[in-house]
Amino acid sequence: MKITSRHFLTLAFVIWQSYSSAQQFHYTAKETESIHDSISQSRWDVGGRLSQYSFRYMSEFFPTGIIHKSSQPYQFRHNPIKSLDTISIKSGKEKLSLEAYLKKLHVASFIVVQKGAVVYEKYFSMLPEDRHTLQSVTKVITASIITGLVNEKKIDLNQSIDQYLPELKDSDWSGISVKDILNMRSGMDIRSIDFETGPFTNPQHKNYQLESALGILPKADNTPSSVYKYIAAMKKDTVPGSEAAYSNINTFVLGWLAEKITGKKYADLVTERVWKPIGASSDAYVCLSDKGIAWPHGGMSATLRDLARFGMMFTNSEIKAKKESLISFAQVQEIFAAKPIKSPFGPLKWAYQWDMAHDGVMLKTGFGGQALYIDPEKEIVIAYYNYVDKDWGMNLISESALGAVMKTVNTDR
Repeated sequence: MKITSRHFLTLAFVIWQSYSSAQQFHYTAKETESIHDSISQSRWDVGGRLSQYSFRYMSEFFPTGIIHKSSQPYQFRHNPIKSLDTISIKSGKEKLSLEAYLKKLHVASFIVVQKGAVVYEKYFSMLPEDRHTLQSVTKVITASIITGLVNEKKIDLNQSIDQYLPELKDSDWSGISVKDILNMRSGMDIRSIDFETGPFTNPQHKNYQLESALGILPKADNTPSSVYKYIAAMKKDTVPGSEAAYSNINTFVLGWLAEKITGKKYADLVTERVWKPIGASSDAYVCLSDKGIAWPHGGMSATLRDLARFGMMFTNSEIKAKKESLISFAQVQEIFAAKPIKSPFGPLKWAYQWDMAHDGVMLKTGFGGQALYIDPEKEIVIAYYNYVDKDWGMNLISESALGAVMKTVNTDR
């Protein structure tokens, strides 16, 4: 389906939706049927109101693997900071309250946690129990499985990936260290976010072939029949270990590695190594291909509170409490110490799959406007969900707005 056709279908849907509120909590059966009909003729990620729905209900469109909650869920304390309601945030020529600013960006939900207490929490177009897609925030969950296996000495980051995955012997992956893959420096794919080459629209693109093989993107004539054989047959784009280049393929290989080392499925690994240890209060899920293969680079859906709970595991007190099992102080230090690449979007690093880490704060974002923002030392976690615009534009909260929230939290306490 051409983009122009998808835009036409989206326009028709927007006209139909003009009778509904901009940020919608509930859908009728008739509305749900209409949305599914529209998405089946376009794509789940087409943007606008269609993606507002699909991002919230990914399990209606794809097979899923269940990630089970903890039998001893963590109980957040509730300690609201009322001054967050009165901060002023600049948005263009306007100055808005925090809530008005979030609504302007059509944020689905937003939470701020400090030292285990929820200090601010809003839901605009999803319910607290809804499991919203994390998109690429899933990457740091996959990376945390790897760091846990490293801390158990089951993986050596300096070892070549083909030592663990014999399927990659005698391929271009041979000799590439696990660390280079973890830090987005494999050199195997340097154009995953080069939109001019069409990572989501061009069937010849490496990312398109990966994601069409997993069922994320529409099938094409050249869609690989086996994602594993496709990965093994890939050719390098550049020298491994050189400048970081974001790639979904790297994260898929990390998921493959974790499954190979443990002999367990991705959903079970997240359950045992992340969700139960953090005290997740709700089941999550990961989307699967039609062959049952997980999307370790962007397939998880979870409640907002459980995402925030995962973020807490990178704060100093939680790292210490968990005896550096999920992530170590040294590994966090490596993330902050990594050299950023040259980018107009800021000091991007992708060390251990994190987008940025500077001025004491770690950030991981996902397609459409999902984000996890952590200050390990000050024990602050900000998490939020959003959905992509019809032009595939991101809706991320500005760094200045997040800074204002952080400053208010620190000042109030």
